[in-house]
Amino acid sequence: MNRYQQYFCRSQLSKALRKQCPDRIPRSGDDGKSINCFSIRFDQGDKPYLLVEAVEGNQVICREWDGNSYSIDRRVNLSALDSNSLSITHYYGLSSVQYNGLWDVVVGRAIRLQYLKIHVHRTVNWLDQYFFNKKKLVTKQRMDLVKFLWSLKLQGQDEVDAFNLMGQLYSLKWILHPEGQDQKQKVKAFLDSLADTGELEPRQNGKYRISGFTLKAIEEYEEQERRHTDHVKIQRWALFLTLAIVVFTAIQAEIIKIPTLMDLTALWK
Repeated sequence: MNRYQQYFCRSQLSKALRKQCPDRIPRSGDDGKSINCFSIRFDQGDKPYLLVEAVEGNQVICREWDGNSYSIDRRVNLSALDSNSLSITHYYGLSSVQYNGLWDVVVGRAIRLQYLKIHVHRTVNWLDQYFFNKKKLVTKQRMDLVKFLWSLKLQGQDEVDAFNLMGQLYSLKWILHPEGQDQKQKVKAFLDSLADTGELEPRQNGKYRISGFTLKAIEEYEEQERRHTDHVKIQRWALFLTLAIVVFTAIQAEIIKIPTLMDLTALWK
């Protein structure tokens, strides 16, 4: 680095090191949401090289990569480092922002466009979850669930469990839904019921294998539905014919009289 690059590098490193990352960085749960730290490295091409821990004057105090971890204590002059090899990762809650090269760090930290994108994304996700939580999680009827399971099998998924099936039915937003756990228990009860009747085969770790009896159950159900539909149609036609016969009989017996629309008797005189 030249002296101007060293100046900007010292400035950026000093700011980032105020929030230096711990050795273990949580990336989930409440700990992951609360994290706000910087990991600063100098790489050699695609290979890791130095992990920066402090800056003293024109030197960086760091640990060198030994092939497995950063374990070798080093002091390196900034003048001996390439500004383009600087790599800074900002772990910002469950999101992260990556900077590659000194000028990417300077410009990125000044404009902060990536942080605007993160906040927009978080706001959209929050609104999406908020409105999802306002909806009631509708339980599928037994046969609807059987058909859904068969569609999963046709897509190459032979096994399911309650957790994964909830994600398939409602997306992962169900986890934060107020009724999510209750709905999961209902789905688990449905799966147990289908296992009892043979549509599913219980496996280890709470999983169920979608068996060939699932298709048989669907075919039997659709045949019953077809017969029921045909029976309803026959009943409707029978009712219509019965009413027509009753009306015709009443007209013949002159119980019901209808006005003469056209008198044709004069044609025969």
